[in-house]
This record gives sequence, structure tokens and C-alpha cells, in this order.
Amino acid sequence: MNRSFLKSSALVLCLLTAFTAKAQREIVQKAVDKINSAKNISYTATETGEEFGSSFNNKIVTQLYNRQADGTYQFYHSDLYLPSGKISYFDNGNQQVEINYADSVYELSPDRKKALPPASLNTMMSSIEKCLTKRDDHYIYQKLSDSVIGKQWCYHIRIASKDTLNGSFYRFHVFINKKSYLPLAARNEIRGTIEKGGVKGGVMTMIVSSDYTNIHISNTTATNPVSFIIPKGFKPPAKRQERLEKGVAAPQWTLKSTEGKILSLADLKGKVVLMDFTFNACGACVLALPSLEKLHKKYEGTDVVIVSVNFSDSKEAVAEFIKKNNLKNPIYVNGRALAKAYHVSAAPTFYLINKKGEIDWSGDGYSDDFEREVSASIEALR
Repeated sequence: MNRSFLKSSALVLCLLTAFTAKAQREIVQKAVDKINSAKNISYTATETGEEFGSSFNNKIVTQLYNRQADGTYQFYHSDLYLPSGKISYFDNGNQQVEINYADSVYELSPDRKKALPPASLNTMMSSIEKCLTKRDDHYIYQKLSDSVIGKQWCYHIRIASKDTLNGSFYRFHVFINKKSYLPLAARNEIRGTIEKGGVKGGVMTMIVSSDYTNIHISNTTATNPVSFIIPKGFKPPAKRQERLEKGVAAPQWTLKSTEGKILSLADLKGKVVLMDFTFNACGACVLALPSLEKLHKKYEGTDVVIVSVNFSDSKEAVAEFIKKNNLKNPIYVNGRALAKAYHVSAAPTFYLINKKGEIDWSGDGYSDDFEREVSASIEALR
């Protein structure tokens, strides 16, 4: 075979690849334009996936009305079904309200925030749009075999980052109806190292699969106001309480771990106790895990005990989280009421209890000095 033929073949291949990538981008762009140009949208989204080593299954029902020139929305109704319970958002044109069914509270926003409440379809399309704004050398566009979603034939486009340093990656699968160009499903895959200030919290994997059904879009502005009724017995949220002060007697508790181990604060009388309030899908909590594991190992069998309390997730979800993150120490569950007793409003929140059973120190969030500072505070109490 002569070299001129090989060169010609390579040239044709390169041109074909470039053409294919351009065609794929155009398909994706049509889907983005379809959503962004609509003034009235309603749909049902079902999300499943894994985040920080914990699986979730959320059903999100969202209706959005009156897309404005600045991209925000008016007259909307959005229902989110989360592991912790249902949350509804409403905008009737005059005010916004958030109703939290798990806590039986509602919160009015008379000034009408411009931010859109969680909306799966819009978030997904926004992520894709950001990919499209990057140069071709950032992402690889690949058309996979057509798929059937809800009895509809769909283009299957895979968008993947070219940068896979240290095993990290970003991959996005989007399934676009071949006739309407509406996105009917998506799968977002992200893997990377959580790091802050040089502190590594391990490898984070997030996989979210979304299915979109009952999609209705219109270029006509909706004029019917959204009505809502605050359920009987629901109250405005209580004023945020400051964390318990130093010198206050620590509220008593009895907790059970995912493995059935029972522990009470009374059992730890005469010991220094570091309490860690956490939940699975908390990035800062994941960053704190290596430091907490080191503290467990350092003080094992001594007069110091570290107690991690999950105040949001189910026992099964926490057990899965422990397994996937290869944790050696227990996490106690069903801590919602205890978190309220300790005035926890953020995660992670830490309390240090002295040998008399009194609060000595508290703090929230995680910093790269956490392990050193907490160790010094612990040693001062021993």
C-alpha cells in the first residue's frame, strides 16, 4: 500500500472526525436552545445516584412559569422529594414560599428572591451549556448508539473531559429525542479528589441519573397565578439558635450505631468527648473524615472518645456510606432530635465536652488546621 494512499486515508479520517464532533455539538445545542427559549415549562424528573459514597433516590416534580429576559422565573411550583422529606416551593407573582413538610415549617420571602429553586432539567441543561462554551480541546463529543427512552428514539451523546489527571474525570451522557430535540434523560459522572488547603479528603465520586417525563414547553407566557395553601399547624422557622455556650451542661443522649452498638453520654462520664454532627452528602464532612479517623486511632483506649452522629440519613444509607468510604469507626444514627438539642444548624458541627460533662468548645465547618487545633484543645482537658 503506498504512502500517498495512507496520507489520504488519514486526512479523510480527520475530516470525518471533525465533522462528526461538530454534528454532535449541534444536536446538543438544539436541545439547549429548545429549553432556554421556552417561556413555560413543566415536567417530572426522577433522580437516582450516588454522592460521597451514599446512594439516593429523589423524585422531583417541577413546574416553571414565565421565563424572564434575565433567565429567572415567576409563577412556579416545585416539589422535591428528598430522603429527609418533601419540600415545596411556590411563587404566585407576589411572594415566594418554601414549605418543609419534615419540620412542619414554612418560610415566606416577600422580597421575592430571583434564584430559581432546585430544578433538575434546568440544572442539567446549564451544565451542558457550559461544556458547549469551552473550546473543542476541553471535551470529547461522542455519538453512541441510539437509545429508546419512554418509547421514543433518542440520540445518545457522550461529553467527556479530556483532562483525566490522577484518575479524575467528568462524563456527561444526554439522551435527546430525535424528533422534538427535548432531553429525555441524562447521566452525570464526576470523579475527583476532595481537597482544601492541601488537606485531601479522599476520592469523591458522584453519579446522577435523571429521567424526564411529562415534558411540556410553550413559547407563550403563562398568565394563571400559582396558588398555595400553608398546611394547618405549620409555623415559621424558629430563630436560629446559637451553639451551646462553654460551661453549659451537655444534653444527655443515648445513641445506636449502624451495627447496633448502644452508647450514652452517661457511659462516658469522666472522659473527654468530641462530638461530630454530620450527614452523608456533606463535602466538608467528607473532608473531615481522615482527621477524625486519625483522632480515633490516636486516642483509642484512652480517656478521650470521638462520637460521630448522623442527623439526616437512614441507618441503611449510613451503613453504605461507612462501607464505601472504608471507615473503621462507628457512626451513630437517628440524631435529628439530638442535633436540635445541641443547636446544630450546619455540618459538620463539633462539640468538645470536658470530664465534668460540660461544653468546653464548639465550632462548625472544616479547615486544614482542624486536627491540630482540636488535638490541642483535647490535651488541655485531659
